[in-house]
Amino acid sequence: MTKLNVLIVEDEILVATDIEESLESLGYTVQNAVTTGQAAIEEVEKKLPDIILMDIMLKGDMTGIEAANIIRKKYDVPIIYLTANADIATVEKAKISLPYGYIIKPFTEKDLQTNIEIARFKFENDLKSKMESDQFNRFFKHDDGENEVIIQGKKGLEKINPDDVYYICQEKDHSLVVLADDDIVIEHPIDECVEMFPKDKFVRVSDSYIVNVDKVFIAKFPEIVMKDKMTVIPVDEDKQHLLESKLK
Repeated sequence: MTKLNVLIVEDEILVATDIEESLESLGYTVQNAVTTGQAAIEEVEKKLPDIILMDIMLKGDMTGIEAANIIRKKYDVPIIYLTANADIATVEKAKISLPYGYIIKPFTEKDLQTNIEIARFKFENDLKSKMESDQFNRFFKHDDGENEVIIQGKKGLEKINPDDVYYICQEKDHSLVVLADDDIVIEHPIDECVEMFPKDKFVRVSDSYIVNVDKVFIAKFPEIVMKDKMTVIPVDEDKQHLLESKLK
């Protein structure tokens, strides 16, 4: 089981402590336990959890539903509601924020584990479906100006900053995204990778390679050398003109 990072939003300290102990015994990592909707938003802004367990009726000026709506508009993170209220009116309000689960108090460890695993599975499949859609914009613009591309990797979904990528190469049954200090194995063939990265910076120079033009150190055709790594990459003759225009 993947060790998911869970944020608890619960204003009853004893309940939050019990949830934290249950999650840790189940093999999950507890990112933090906060008591208000505002604190939940601030925590997500600092570090994005894999799952949020959100109590609906929080003390303070903001309900769990209001906090979930704010988080959902800015971030992709599945939210599971915790509540002692199972009435229809509460459920209808909760539905607006598109939660990935709804657990009624009191609940067992099994209830927690089942809802978390189902929520994460559904969330990853929803993201995968979006990535496969022509209408989905794979690049997410954050407040700090950073662009990220989300890719299905061998170890799950990977968020990659294109500026950190040196090149992508085709290997047998997968592709390899080469970064400064890491290589990420992804399930997409190189033909699909062409569409995932910004076309103003990434050029396919052969059947097996896509390069980030900002990372090219020397262009001495029919080969180029990548900065830092000093990797020598062959360039097809028909791709040289396009690469030269990008390097200017």
